[in-house]
Amino acid sequence: MLSRRRKVLTSLVALALFTAPLSACTAPLPGGAGNCQLSADYPHKSSTKPGFIDGKGKVTCKFTTGSLTSLKIETRIQKWNGSAWTTVANTTNSTTKSTVKSKVTYTGVSLFIVCQTGTFRTQSRAGGYLDGVYSGLSTWETTAYNTGMKNPCSAKPTVVTVP
Repeated sequence: MLSRRRKVLTSLVALALFTAPLSACTAPLPGGAGNCQLSADYPHKSSTKPGFIDGKGKVTCKFTTGSLTSLKIETRIQKWNGSAWTTVANTTNSTTKSTVKSKVTYTGVSLFIVCQTGTFRTQSRAGGYLDGVYSGLSTWETTAYNTGMKNPCSAKPTVVTVP
């Protein structure tokens, strides 16, 4: 039974966290225990570190049975280079929560990069323990491969489609 739970939680986190800020993916927890909503914001001008860009991944789980603990959210920024998305060096950051409460949103924040022009997106992945069984981390996934935030520090940043 624990093996089934591990597989379901791994599938849950593999849904990824990159979506438009107002949309999200929802995945069921094993045995009807509830579900988790996964989302990611587009990279934006940091509100905590002026002159820098960051990205945020978010996880909210609603469960009625079982225990979800030690949630880990990894978040990074990618930049469109004209033909592919590439991970910006030194932006991957891990956020760990030792206790996960139902209906509470947990946020993972990338490391900062200096404001610059270009088109960026946030990627995130997550993993944790369900009833004491480690799920491992999901693969890096993105649900909106062809969109990004152009010039996130400008006065009018714009969501754009890339080829």
